[in-house]
Amino acid sequence: MDMTLRALQRRLSYVAVAAQSRYRRLSPQRLAQRTLRSSVQPPPVSLPAQPGGGVDYLMQQSLIGVYLLDGSGHIVQANDKMAQMLGLNHGDALQGMALHELIAADDLAAVEHQHHQRLLKQQQQVSYSCRLQRQDGSQRWVQVQGSVCEDWRPGLEGATLLVEMLLDVNRQVQSEWQSRLADRVFESTSEGILITDQEFRILAVNPAFTRITGYRVEEAMGKRSRMLTGPAAQAEINRGMLQRLAADGHWQGEMRDRRKDGNWYPAWLAISAIRDPEHGISHYVGVFTDNTIRKEAETKLAFLADHDSLTGLQNRSSLMRSLSEQIAQARERGERLGVFFIDLDRFKTVNDTLGHHAGDQLLVAAAERLRQQLRPTDVLARFGGDEFVVVLHGSPPQEMIATLAQRLINSIAQPFVIDGHEMFISASIGSAAFPEHGDDAVSILKNADIAMYRAKDGGKNAFQLFNQEMSQHALEQMLLENSLRHAVERKEFELFYQPQFAANDGTVCGVEALVRWRHPTRGLVAPGMFITLAEQTGLIVPLGAWVLREACRQGKMWLDRGYHFGRIAVNLSPRQFSAGDLLRTIDDALAESGLPSTMLELEITEGAIMQNPQDAAVLLKRMRRLGVSISVDDFGTGYSSLASLKQYPLDTLKIDRSFIQGIPHDGHDTALTEAIIAIAHKLQLRVVAEGVELPEQQRFLQEVGCDVVQGYLHAQALPASEIESRWYLGGNQAES
Repeated sequence: MDMTLRALQRRLSYVAVAAQSRYRRLSPQRLAQRTLRSSVQPPPVSLPAQPGGGVDYLMQQSLIGVYLLDGSGHIVQANDKMAQMLGLNHGDALQGMALHELIAADDLAAVEHQHHQRLLKQQQQVSYSCRLQRQDGSQRWVQVQGSVCEDWRPGLEGATLLVEMLLDVNRQVQSEWQSRLADRVFESTSEGILITDQEFRILAVNPAFTRITGYRVEEAMGKRSRMLTGPAAQAEINRGMLQRLAADGHWQGEMRDRRKDGNWYPAWLAISAIRDPEHGISHYVGVFTDNTIRKEAETKLAFLADHDSLTGLQNRSSLMRSLSEQIAQARERGERLGVFFIDLDRFKTVNDTLGHHAGDQLLVAAAERLRQQLRPTDVLARFGGDEFVVVLHGSPPQEMIATLAQRLINSIAQPFVIDGHEMFISASIGSAAFPEHGDDAVSILKNADIAMYRAKDGGKNAFQLFNQEMSQHALEQMLLENSLRHAVERKEFELFYQPQFAANDGTVCGVEALVRWRHPTRGLVAPGMFITLAEQTGLIVPLGAWVLREACRQGKMWLDRGYHFGRIAVNLSPRQFSAGDLLRTIDDALAESGLPSTMLELEITEGAIMQNPQDAAVLLKRMRRLGVSISVDDFGTGYSSLASLKQYPLDTLKIDRSFIQGIPHDGHDTALTEAIIAIAHKLQLRVVAEGVELPEQQRFLQEVGCDVVQGYLHAQALPASEIESRWYLGGNQAES
């Protein structure tokens, strides 16, 4: 490699040194030894052993440092040049100093070895390199040559002196060190480097160039660099690059290069123009990095920005953009656009029972089933949670929309096998279309969502097409929810009480507290209109706490007035049952009211118990420790059996009204009711039949041994004041 090219390498590498800290440093001592071996060394000189000014004159006129050293290693005389090397003004300042005081500690052993060899007469001359320790704390490299001469001083004639001359080689050592470091950087840097002439013919490349491109040094040398000249497709980039290089001497940007194996890869390239003394461009230096990994990461991030990480489907933000674009296109073409809003029924049960990992697998499998039923041009997106959205391409006719929706429902209804468990879920689908049901993405999705919830309300696993009545209903539900959120603080709720009667003699043996909402403009709102809404929004928890406190307060008031009503029953919702503060809520209500705990009965639905049987058993036992009675409400509507109830600390079993309605004409209902009563008594449970409306139902229940009846046959739910005025709560017969 010629000196011009070597200088270019060094120039480039000097810049790289500042940005790279991982390359190990070279030993300055070894560099100095190598450097000085190739440098011009002063020949050994023997000063004439004559007194007078000859020695002094010769030393002071010398352009290099000179000093005389006696046998004990102390300086007899030194010139000013020597003093200047040490940062002093005059050579006289060195007289009498020991040589080891002037040598860097790291080099002292080598210097003493040289002098020791000379004292043993094994060598007449000394030659070594070392660093002088300057007065300011810095060090300076020197090359030393020494010869023996006779001492001329009076009284010391014939003694031996050592005259040593020091050549300052500090700049040369540093230059060589920088050069070698630059060479090492050029060889070791992870960025590819190539140097070309003004015609872009490659003159040198580093190992990183070979690693990235696959071309060996001998394959690249002399070839025109495709990276700097670029393929024809990059002609515009090439022109801009050459213009910048000519004007500024620098260019950087992204480009594509092809490896030896033919594969293309992205690279970030920085080019610098090197100018000759006449300011013409003589060489180009290119430094480049392989951007493949960064590009892949950017591509992945871009994908995740628009897609769901679990299913790989479009996410909500991407869906909104896509749907808006398709609506704009449909508007221009005068076409319709169909949208499905899909929700997986009972997905939460799977997630809570088998864990989120199983739930994730189920979502991936369900997404794949939905995808298989759609055309490649249709859009499938995960809207969030277990909700999916389908945008149907083109102008689908009404019958096609219904047929496709049913296909999607049927595909989800097939059993899934997750972690060895076979499970069944279903799908509820709502549909809306452009332009009939909305003019933008937000309104169409909102209306499809409304239709989906109507499908859920109708029993799930169904398809529902949006209509304007649904929109009005949804608006009413929203307004009702807003009012419901303020109803507790505005004291718009009140409790009605429905008496319970002993089946054998008709005496009042209990009352059930039932909440009613007296809306300021709607009047008395039926429980069916707001209880489910309160459950869905979570408002049932504070509402239920109020019901419990109010019922206990009323019960204590009746007790203080001498009324005997048996027990007062309060319903607990599944949301309350799963809330962590239920025990405290019960305890606070009893403490605030003063009602004895034995007079409070808490009704838990069968479904609430079966959601988590083990936790339910623990909670019910803790409730019993408070002294309250526990009743299972709506028995027969869930999945439990009488045998399974024996693990819970229960007092009462309430037979659901759906069984009572068929008595005595429906043989199945009569048989089931009779069996429930018989087995419940075996389990030491009291039995309450609710929904008793006919005298024949009353007679049958008396005959089969039912303990308590409740229903319109005897009394409807009434405010507390009417309960007091119509019945003496001390054992009176109910009015017929």
